[in-house]
Amino acid sequence: MNSFKSAILLVSAFLATNCFAQGDSRQSKTVPLEKFAGYYQFPSKAGFIQFEPKDNALLAKQLWDNKEYQLIQINETNFESKEEGHKIEFLKDNSGQFTHAKLLGRIMTTKVAFNPKVTKQLSAAQLKKLEGTYSLTDDNSLQIDIRSSANGLTLKQLWDNKEIAFTPRSETFFLNDDGTFPLTFLLSEGEAVQVTCFEDDVWHKAN
Repeated sequence: MNSFKSAILLVSAFLATNCFAQGDSRQSKTVPLEKFAGYYQFPSKAGFIQFEPKDNALLAKQLWDNKEYQLIQINETNFESKEEGHKIEFLKDNSGQFTHAKLLGRIMTTKVAFNPKVTKQLSAAQLKKLEGTYSLTDDNSLQIDIRSSANGLTLKQLWDNKEIAFTPRSETFFLNDDGTFPLTFLLSEGEAVQVTCFEDDVWHKAN
């Protein structure tokens, strides 16, 4: 008799635990979709994807071709596209804010505080801080010269004198006219000390 009662208690405990877990799962899906909203930058620095709530669902939009994907929420941080089954996982930082989105289980994108579709107006003083001659980290014989312009910056390749115009999306991030050539500046005490072209083409300021 005692063993029968023990079995009932074990089953009851299991059911209670299972129901609690299911309740947690349902509750986790109630995280506001606005928490995931924003622009996320690809490792190449030139590509961006936008996440925004729409009609009680999360929508993903590739900015380079405007293709949209409706996402289905699997749990608190995991989604997949409704038609294709592409997986997306949102990741938090130490403060609990969503700062990254992992696409297809391997591509890590980083949330940015600016709208890459909108040109930001910078003052002449802000642009002046980015001016200078920069040398390629892996080959100091290659240099680029960056100067401010009416609309942003002009980069001149000193080995062939080719010039490329850039407009700002933030104080430290610029794109060329067709959005395929990104510049990311690193500031130290308000002054530029290096610029990165694309993902890892690093140039250090020579003067």
